[in-house]
Amino acid sequence: MTFVNKLSKSFRWLRCSTLCAILFYMFFIGLILHSTSHKLQQQQQQREQQQELSTVDQAPVLAKSTPNSRDEELEQPQQQQQQQQQQQQKQKLNNLDLGSAATKQEKQRQKVQPMSANEVGGGERDGAGKSKSQQRPQPETVIITTSNVNEKQILAKAFKRADRNHDGRLTIQELGQYINRRIVEHIDIAIMNNAREFRRVDIAPADGLITWDEYHRFFLREHGMTEADIDEHDEIRHTTLNRKAREDMMRDKARWTEAARTDLFTLTIDEYLSFRHPESSVANLLELVDDLLRQFDQDGDDQLTLEEFSDLNVDDDEDLLRKSLISKTLVERREEFKRIIDKNHDGKADRGELLDYVNPKTPRYALQEAATLFSLCDEDKDEKLTLKEMTDNAEIFLQSKMIDTANSFHTEF
Repeated sequence: MTFVNKLSKSFRWLRCSTLCAILFYMFFIGLILHSTSHKLQQQQQQREQQQELSTVDQAPVLAKSTPNSRDEELEQPQQQQQQQQQQQQKQKLNNLDLGSAATKQEKQRQKVQPMSANEVGGGERDGAGKSKSQQRPQPETVIITTSNVNEKQILAKAFKRADRNHDGRLTIQELGQYINRRIVEHIDIAIMNNAREFRRVDIAPADGLITWDEYHRFFLREHGMTEADIDEHDEIRHTTLNRKAREDMMRDKARWTEAARTDLFTLTIDEYLSFRHPESSVANLLELVDDLLRQFDQDGDDQLTLEEFSDLNVDDDEDLLRKSLISKTLVERREEFKRIIDKNHDGKADRGELLDYVNPKTPRYALQEAATLFSLCDEDKDEKLTLKEMTDNAEIFLQSKMIDTANSFHTEF
């Protein structure tokens, strides 16, 4: 019985405690609700007071505006009459100007006719007759001078970046280092953007292969043509394109057949890279290695020795020389083989060493470009280039890898 009594007492205590807790929470919640409702009432009262004040302030403004509006209504007819008078005066002045202009033109015609009749003995009349008709070519000269200014600015900016020691003169090493940075940057960007451009071209349908029709439409869109113009475009004549665009299109057609290795009518993503940027494609570089081995590997062991690489026949190697794959003189090529190609110094160059050699990202490639520019533009033969020598030979530099890296590569490869 004692145990039962204890349990009953404990349950009673729990009931009382829970009831007290519930009453406390309800009292607390009631306080919170009362305070929030009181704050809301105060905010509403403040808003009502502000509205009343705004209406009181607007009343005198409206009262002031009504007489002004009446005055304006009275003044409107007067203003309209004044405007009509002004327009009539302007028309009269315009008519007078047109009449005077017509008389001037007639006088000029009368002056020009005797001048054309007396061209031989009319020195003073010729000097006075150089009027508007002879001033027409002036905008063309302005365009030419601005283009020259832009070319000079481009060359000056490139010269400043290449001049590492800031002495105002470029050495072959400085020029080669700058060209090498440009080449590496161009190839890295071409590889990075290849997949993105491939997706832009491969749209009809997006099947992972690019047909010539897909690329042709992409080419025309890049040259500012709309879809309607593309549908009506004559692909054979290309009459709506300018001369340079037509030449680029013919060049792309020739490069398409070289890049399409698996299928003549489509390009994969790797083949599209070799099509658009042949200098960035490993497959193209491997073909250059094959060209070197085919040209110089006399014993057919798929390697080049110093003697084989030094055997130069200019008539047979014009294409390799044009692509800056080999040096021109025997001494240069022997030194090049020992210092650059034969990395392990075993006296032979295998395919891996030759692949590194023909890679345009190597400093050797840029140094050969720099040496070519020096041989063409170093006028005083002091083995240093000034900005004046560059601007005097602007056409050469603007087409080189120093400035126009992409187009120089495309024409070379």
